[in-house]
Amino acid sequence: MTASAVPATGMKSARCPRCGKSFDCGRNTEPFDCWCKSLPALPVSELDPRGRCLCPECLAAGAAPAVGAASKGRRAMS
Repeated sequence: MTASAVPATGMKSARCPRCGKSFDCGRNTEPFDCWCKSLPALPVSELDPRGRCLCPECLAAGAAPAVGAASKGRRAMS
């Protein structure tokens, strides 16, 4: 089951601007409690200047290059 399959209180339905898939977004929950806060932040090059939220799959795919680069940097420093 994906994170988007279990809506939290206050989550609203949204549509991903990249793939068009519908998902549950907690952007406006009080206090902020969305599934996305458990994922790494997107690199600046991946950010949408309009601030629209991505579905779990697109957000994870966008953050993956940054996570890979960070882990390579840690290994090089070791």
